Amino acid sequence: MMLSRLSLNPIAAALLAASMLSACGGGGGGSSGTTVPTSPTGDTPATPTTPTTPTTPTTPTTPTTPTTPTTPTTPTTPSTVTSPAALPASAIVTMSCPDGAAVQCAGSSPLRVDNGVTLTSSGVQAYARSTSDLRTPNPDTATAKGFAPVSGIGVADIRVTKDASGVATDSTMVLSNLGISWDGKAERPVIIEAFKPTLGRTALAASGAIALGALPDSSDLSFYDYATKGTSATQANYANNRYFPRATPSRCPAGTATCPSTETAGLAVLSRGDWRTGGTTPDLTESERLHEDGDVHAGNSSSGGPLPDATGAGIPYPGAKGYRTLNNWTLQYANLGAWFTQDTVEIVEWTTPAPGNEHNQNRRGMVAFGDVTNPAAVPSAGTAVYSGTLHGWYGTNPANEPALIRADVTVTVNFATREVAVDVANSLLEDSAGTTVPLAFKATVGAGAAGSNVANYMTGPVTVGALKGGLGGRFFGPVVQGGSGAGPAEIGFTFTVTDAASGASVLAGFVGRKQ
Repeated sequence: MMLSRLSLNPIAAALLAASMLSACGGGGGGSSGTTVPTSPTGDTPATPTTPTTPTTPTTPTTPTTPTTPTTPTTPTTPSTVTSPAALPASAIVTMSCPDGAAVQCAGSSPLRVDNGVTLTSSGVQAYARSTSDLRTPNPDTATAKGFAPVSGIGVADIRVTKDASGVATDSTMVLSNLGISWDGKAERPVIIEAFKPTLGRTALAASGAIALGALPDSSDLSFYDYATKGTSATQANYANNRYFPRATPSRCPAGTATCPSTETAGLAVLSRGDWRTGGTTPDLTESERLHEDGDVHAGNSSSGGPLPDATGAGIPYPGAKGYRTLNNWTLQYANLGAWFTQDTVEIVEWTTPAPGNEHNQNRRGMVAFGDVTNPAAVPSAGTAVYSGTLHGWYGTNPANEPALIRADVTVTVNFATREVAVDVANSLLEDSAGTTVPLAFKATVGAGAAGSNVANYMTGPVTVGALKGGLGGRFFGPVVQGGSGAGPAEIGFTFTVTDAASGASVLAGFVGRKQ
């Protein structure tokens, strides 16, 4: 489960506790899908038989009784949902991952936002932000609390590498445009989190692929240029660096008894699902890392330009500026990623003039993504049923930390009418008691018109009592026969709803298999 609020294993808990000792201070629209009604049909009554002429007087034969017409066929009821409008012909609506054929990804660019959910080339996603950092004065600068879904342009491109048996062997996340700023003015450099337990630097190649390179030594003050340039230094040089295993002493906060020495243990496979043997349970993996993004204490302090509160050689300590986690529930083609990042913002060394507002904030999100079905292959007739489990967060108001939830999901797709009926039941808190929460609902949303470039996409409004919002989903994998009918092998969605009066909110996602 997620370090971000799903769980803390003992090692991660110890690392996080140590790192948080000093978190700051340098250390749709579209047309409705319809089906043309079938014309009524019936049999024409037979013509009565003409009586035969008798040779001897006899009683004429009785004419044949006309056949009663059959009841006309009831016309097919047109769909009542609204299908999403097609995207421009140039839009990429299938999976294309720059890291190679073994990788499944969500896509790095938003194509559109429908009903509060962002559509990317091979995924659907939504995210939320902390709220304690919005208060003035900030009640706790060392951490960030609260939960409020965001209707923004932020994108999480989650990428999962799988082996031949479908087991995830690596996971990364590329987070952009989330409203995170080191200087209170500009968006921080893109987060490229590879969860690697190796010394180095993580970047994006020109192709968009993850590139793992060498990390300059702390003595390279042309790279670590804050000492000579101050707030005009190159922010990108202080992002996505992996300082451990360290070759240089780390700069722990004064008075710290034990300084963390590990940033991450890499990806851990927490459980294997039963989807390979006909079940619907996905595999579950977890990655977590204590990061130092934005900490200027990465270079040596020398006569060439002193660093604030630093002397000699040194690098930041693990978790000096926050932590990140990523959980992935993985099937053969579809994946559900739950991500979290806590970051220090308005960092005193990067702000001019220094406003004294350095603090932490967080972002978290859900992404259903993977090898989406080619829209041309999605059926135009028949039905299929999917089932699986929903995971997500439920906050009773914006100020409190959200609770983890799970629920059973059944999805019935009518490919002729383009109606996708979503049934969420047995909603529970993921606590030891399995406490019931009032989040069960039924919603019918529209899939893209057959033959269009959004035939592999579905979206529509969702209402759960006083909570209102929307859902976005995708079909994944090839079309397979049998069971409940012919349809794509897997399905996934993300949804978010909020009570405008109380601020109660849900952010959740689902992946399931065809039955």
